[in-house]
Amino acid sequence: MGELSYMPASSVIDTKHLEEAIRESLERLPPMPAVITRVMEMTNDPNCGVQELQKVISMDEVLSSKVLRLVNSARYGFPKRITTLSHAVILLGFETIRNLAIGVAAVRLVLRHGTSSPVNRQRFWEHSLETGLAASALAKHLRKDLIMREEMFLTGLLHDLGILFLSQNFPAEYRAVVERSGCLESVYPAERELLGITHTEVGARMVEHWNLPPVFAEVMLHHHDPIEDSPFFHQVGAVYLGDRLSASIAAEAPPEQMPDLPAHLCEAFQLDNSSWSWCRREVEMQMDAARDFLHILQSP
Repeated sequence: MGELSYMPASSVIDTKHLEEAIRESLERLPPMPAVITRVMEMTNDPNCGVQELQKVISMDEVLSSKVLRLVNSARYGFPKRITTLSHAVILLGFETIRNLAIGVAAVRLVLRHGTSSPVNRQRFWEHSLETGLAASALAKHLRKDLIMREEMFLTGLLHDLGILFLSQNFPAEYRAVVERSGCLESVYPAERELLGITHTEVGARMVEHWNLPPVFAEVMLHHHDPIEDSPFFHQVGAVYLGDRLSASIAAEAPPEQMPDLPAHLCEAFQLDNSSWSWCRREVEMQMDAARDFLHILQSP
């Protein structure tokens, strides 16, 4: 995923107490805002109507503005400007509204929980966007519906939130991880060795703390090792492959050069050099619109 920015670690990590400190810090995470929780509940209710959902969204000024900015963004490219929440909800659909609400809240909660970090945030989010776009492209390649593609994009976008949490809340300790690994593709084993806990476990605990849908915890926990019999195998597998595709972009590998991938994933996703190259072109073509989406999530 590219090089990391870091400063030399100044002290030896006390691993005996570090995991306990991380657990305590996770317990102090702010809860998911009540409006976001209500939006998640309503979008899962088949009897919920557009007007009911629109009224709840309008209770949160930040979420309301982001819904309108999103529906008018390059990511969706509607020909006429949308000016009302109800129209935006109809056009985007309940699943996209739910995903936007989750993305807005998760990014807001993590970014305000700690400020210092040895990780290059710009590259972190570039990688996150590439992973999400690649996961969505793979869903499109498998002819999955728009709802599944949106879900894969968001889980890919958020899959490394555990890195952000650890690097912001334990910057000195995480600096040693960065120093040991040199790039984000390699932090997973370094985390286990130096911290006793990985960003995958931390991310899973974060989304469980926020009561997000189970697919998020599954992707957070297993995006380095997809499990075939998981009910969310395609979502986890897509994010794993998106992670690898982002790494190939960072390494400037030829677009048609598919890395060595697990055979069961290549079979499940019908991947060969041609389809891999197609997915990479999809990611590169959509990055500008995706950056716009991320800017909407991160803005006040």
